[in-house]
Amino acid sequence: MLQNAPTPALPPKLAEAIRLRQAGDAHGALALAEAHASDTEEGAAFLTIAGMAALELGEAERAIGHFQRLARLRPNDVETRADLAKALLTVGRADEALALANGSGFPALARIEAWLRQQRGEDRLAVAAYARTLKAEPDDAMSWNNLGNIHAKIGNVDRAISAFELAITHAPNEALIYLNLADVLRGADRGAARLKVARDAAAIAPDNRAVQTELALALAHVEELDQAIIVLEAAVERWPDFGESHLELGRLYEATNRTEALAAFLAALDPAACPPEVAFLHAWLAQREGRFADAMRHAEAIPESIHPMRREALIGNIAERLGDSERAFVAFERMNAAAIADAPPHKGPSYRESLEADVAGWSDSWVASWTPALPADSARPDPIFLVGFPRSGTTLLDTMLMGLPELSVLEERPMMAETLAALGADDLATLTPDRIKQLRESYFDTALRYGWREGHWLVDKHPLNMARVPAIHRLFPNARFILAERHPADVVLSCFMANFTLNHAMRSFTDLTEAAQTYDAAFRAWHRANALFPIAAHAVRYERLVEDPQAELQPLVSWLGLDWNDNLLAHEETARTRTRVRTASYAQIGEQLYTRASGRWRRYANQLAPVLPILDPWARQMGYDD
Repeated sequence: MLQNAPTPALPPKLAEAIRLRQAGDAHGALALAEAHASDTEEGAAFLTIAGMAALELGEAERAIGHFQRLARLRPNDVETRADLAKALLTVGRADEALALANGSGFPALARIEAWLRQQRGEDRLAVAAYARTLKAEPDDAMSWNNLGNIHAKIGNVDRAISAFELAITHAPNEALIYLNLADVLRGADRGAARLKVARDAAAIAPDNRAVQTELALALAHVEELDQAIIVLEAAVERWPDFGESHLELGRLYEATNRTEALAAFLAALDPAACPPEVAFLHAWLAQREGRFADAMRHAEAIPESIHPMRREALIGNIAERLGDSERAFVAFERMNAAAIADAPPHKGPSYRESLEADVAGWSDSWVASWTPALPADSARPDPIFLVGFPRSGTTLLDTMLMGLPELSVLEERPMMAETLAALGADDLATLTPDRIKQLRESYFDTALRYGWREGHWLVDKHPLNMARVPAIHRLFPNARFILAERHPADVVLSCFMANFTLNHAMRSFTDLTEAAQTYDAAFRAWHRANALFPIAAHAVRYERLVEDPQAELQPLVSWLGLDWNDNLLAHEETARTRTRVRTASYAQIGEQLYTRASGRWRRYANQLAPVLPILDPWARQMGYDD
């Protein structure tokens, strides 16, 4: 019978060096290995042990010498090159490490190249290097995580999500990966998915403060605001040293108009124990209480650790209330620059470009080719669509309309967006009655999910539905449209000043010229649709509404065929009882009506000068005389 040959015994000194290192005696292993190391095959194993022991002792330069000798002896040994590259990285000799790792398929070297490329912003090359790493070691969770970070940075959202999910598969107890995935889902505005990831993270890391804070933010993302506040209140009690959980709790108090709770929260903090970041919350509180000089003093003390998007938005709003237009405008410019820097790179046509392409196809011949429409459903009357360019007063108006008991007002819910997504590539012109009925039912089912009280006349408030009139008319030929009007220059300026959560459309408002061009495109779409279709529309003028609300609302109520109700004028009380406002107007709707925002653009006439030629024709068409 054949027998395996016995394993050759190691030389005694080599065996002893190995034993010393395994026993944790790196000093002894290093001394013995260096005494017997040589540039020969017999001495090669001692060079390896000497290099490893030196690294363990933090003597990277000493280790490099041993690994370099070994590399000269074994130039094709990829493990030696990997050890040398690691040692070179330890002492900051990144270029030399990259030269050793470049293009290698050996996972340890490919991982080093990928990480170095990632640090240098060489994203394409880093992705390729991680691909080589993961081909050899597909269970390398941290490489999947790093790959996800690169895809997130360059705007490949779905690839980032896939990479993070694979990382979690291979490292299910690593909370950092969950947090990275949740951040991508935040940027992609996928609230439900973000909340699931945050809850999974909280299940595996319940004692992680960052995870608890993310759970609260994810709850806020899906409008579970009371629960979000509960989570944050528990976090600040558990971890009383001031941190992100404190900032987010204060911000949520402010965002939900709980000014008294914010004041009590800040009063309970020990000023001596709070870092400079607490100035952010003090500035918010002072602003909400009308103490604008105090607010600016606090805002100027906000450190750069607070995201510039938040800091500059706050400074801009305070400067605006102090009448310092120049400083306010500069702050809003910085806010928008920070928002763009924080957002994934834009790909494809802008919102305006997509809208202009759509409108180019709205021809008389296209409309003439439409198949017959579906008769109206008397059980579910066609909705009222409250539209208008963002910041035209739609939030004030929808709050007032909540005072009519016959109406059920939904604020900026994606019923039409989801319905059009279900429509897909189908041409509106060729829809069959059955398909129209199916889409109508889908719309109303979505509205029910978002809180529509069936049996009440639905008011769908979504400003930029003004650019979807053909699709709305196709599904709801008896729909009514309330158009909120405001001076175009005030509207565009207000959009530029608003700290919107960036999506495809809101990205348009980070640049003043693009905002004005988008306004122009939206109103051209509105008027083109009104020329093509028998649209039932009624305009409400913002400037008149804040001056004399009953005089402006009475004709609207009559046009709707409803009776006047004094609750229409009790918008402050309505604002206190409604859920969170999902627009940039949340802090204003609970205030008494004010006219300070009317004609505000005049104070910014110099900054607006480049875009006034775009907006002036619309101002004249609406009857503004300036």
